[in-house]
Amino acid sequence: MGIDKKFDVYMDRLCKRIRNKDVHDTIRLEIGDHLQELKEDAMRRGLSEEEAVDQALAQIGDEKVLGKQLSKTHKAPLDVHTFLPVLAVSLFGLLVMYYLQFHSTITALHQMNVFHKSIVFYLAGLLLILVLFSFDYRKLAKYSVHTYAGTLLVLSLTLLLGERVDGIPFLNIGFAFINFTEITPYLLAVSFAGIFHTWNWKDLRKSWLGAGLLAVPIIFLSTTGAVAATFISLMVSISIMSVSSANIKQVISLTVPLSIWPIVRLFVQADTSTLPNTYAGLTFGDADFIGSALESTPGLMSEVHTDFIFSYTIYTFGWLSAIILFTLIAYFIWRIISTGRKMVYSYGKLLTIGLAATFSVQFFLSILMNLGLSGLPGAAMPFVSFGGSHILIEMIAVGLVLSIYRRRNAVEQPMAYS
Repeated sequence: MGIDKKFDVYMDRLCKRIRNKDVHDTIRLEIGDHLQELKEDAMRRGLSEEEAVDQALAQIGDEKVLGKQLSKTHKAPLDVHTFLPVLAVSLFGLLVMYYLQFHSTITALHQMNVFHKSIVFYLAGLLLILVLFSFDYRKLAKYSVHTYAGTLLVLSLTLLLGERVDGIPFLNIGFAFINFTEITPYLLAVSFAGIFHTWNWKDLRKSWLGAGLLAVPIIFLSTTGAVAATFISLMVSISIMSVSSANIKQVISLTVPLSIWPIVRLFVQADTSTLPNTYAGLTFGDADFIGSALESTPGLMSEVHTDFIFSYTIYTFGWLSAIILFTLIAYFIWRIISTGRKMVYSYGKLLTIGLAATFSVQFFLSILMNLGLSGLPGAAMPFVSFGGSHILIEMIAVGLVLSIYRRRNAVEQPMAYS
């Protein structure tokens, strides 16, 4: 066996005993450097190269013992501070669907089986979280352009062939109707992160190209009538540009013209005549702070299980439950932002910030609408509103965030994702 080969064999055996594969490259670098230092030190003391290699291996210790120690030290960490709020809010969402199906006065929701369907959505979402937690998110970077192109293609098909419900086109795939505009901002966050994590905004040609790549899907979305999704995607673009080192002039020149229509719809043209607190003569003052107000739940409230789920929570479970729900989701979003700010790897940083922007703006729009400050429809409350499309894509996003946190100290390998 060659002299250098002995180190490679030792590290191969060592890594086999470390369960967290994400740290194997880091371990190889650290142990390899340490072995070389021990070898050089021994050779300076007069040992031959072969003797120095054997002594270095003897000094660093048996691979079984060291492997066991390193495996214990480098366990794949689950970010419970991110996962537990999601789990708590999801369980509350399931409870809300139970009340809507079995205790509300809305017959249509009984027939829709919102509770039973939600169980399926949440279980599938939980499985996706666990799968993506184990998945190395960095592998997605090389498919960013494909994700971007695929998103535009499906968005075009949705616009041309989709069946409209309340003005929003749904894509019919035979066995289900998918609100693709609702999940588009998340797909854009994933694709933009991969495209722009090494983008040179100082290059004039690339600057114009980058602006075009960001603008096209927003223009597409604006033609679908999905104003909420358009506004969310716009905020994602602003976040990605800012974090990827675009200057303030470039950010303003892109976002100002694109934001005029969504902002007008958000605060000026929105129809506030169908807001939740106008139904059945009720106001939020009729809701209790603690306890149930089931007898005064607005039975005629449109989209109570989706857009107006926060209002239903206030009327049915009281203001305290709504405050707790708000706090849990806000903490979850803050936790994502905190994770992103600590990231060194630029792709992971951009992906985290893009997903944080998506959740934040979606949550903000939902709160505005439910409190009667905007009549802009189509912004689901994260993890609570009924719907398979948004629940599954939100769970996928959570899984990616957990995967990023798990690998926050992993060695960056830019050539693998170029």
